[in-house]
Amino acid sequence: MTMRTTYSLTCSCGHKGAIWMSENDQPYSRPLESYSLESLNGGGYRVEGAANWPTVFEAMKPTCPQCGKALTPENFD
Repeated sequence: MTMRTTYSLTCSCGHKGAIWMSENDQPYSRPLESYSLESLNGGGYRVEGAANWPTVFEAMKPTCPQCGKALTPENFD
């Protein structure tokens, strides 16, 4: 089964977006995490096992579509 979680982010300019994480939590299968962005610019990220937030942000490079500012874990709501 896949567990999906949304993490809200807010830019200093007020724009809101999110990181979606899909996690394979099937017993006896390989752990897998997949990340995507909603209402933000940047890329996706997929990793076997678990990732920490600095690694996720470095790989995805999320930016605000309104002001272009790079977002960090400090932008979590």
